[in-house]
Amino acid sequence: MFLCVSCNSEQKQGNEALRMGDYDRAIQKFSQVLDADPADRDARYGIALAYFGKAEASEKIGQPSIDLWIKTQTEFRILQKIDSTVARAMHSTALFYLARAKVMENSQAKVLGMLNESIELDSTNDFSLNLKGLVLQGMGDEEAAQKIFTDILSKNPNFAPAYSNLGNLYWEQGKIEEAWDIWSMGSIQFPKNSHLKRWTKIAEDRLKSNVLEAEGKNP
Repeated sequence: MFLCVSCNSEQKQGNEALRMGDYDRAIQKFSQVLDADPADRDARYGIALAYFGKAEASEKIGQPSIDLWIKTQTEFRILQKIDSTVARAMHSTALFYLARAKVMENSQAKVLGMLNESIELDSTNDFSLNLKGLVLQGMGDEEAAQKIFTDILSKNPNFAPAYSNLGNLYWEQGKIEEAWDIWSMGSIQFPKNSHLKRWTKIAEDRLKSNVLEAEGKNP
């Protein structure tokens, strides 16, 4: 009976610490519950969220976060074995953040596996899909990248990064009109997006220059 009461107390304190953003204390309290019962679903979920919060906080102040994201997704992976219906979207997001952190540290990092797992957990995770497109583009598979960016926009026209990335891909391929078309659509959708606004203007100026050059050659 004492053990049960103690665990309930530690769980409550862990939840309160998590709510206040005291992630180290939350991790400590949830760990105490898991020492008594490693299969405690609520404590396992709590510690995963605590690592998630700590990793996010580290990124915001420019601190290394890869180890924390690894611990986060490890806890979600264990949680999935306890209850596969819990926190799939959060697990997917943690895998995205881990993949992104690895790519930011090393642009050649092998992250397709974790991105595929992230997408399998949550097929609506456009951030993981978008990053997968960028990774594939970096590997030279521009056709697959283009399909991913296009698919994202067909399902979710409110996802600004896909406009930028698809336009960038067309621009690098020398498809100026296609790049302008995508960037201009994105700029209309997101009028305050400085990247889309700037590159729409650059593409527009290039198209005008090409027309004037062609007219000069054909008087």
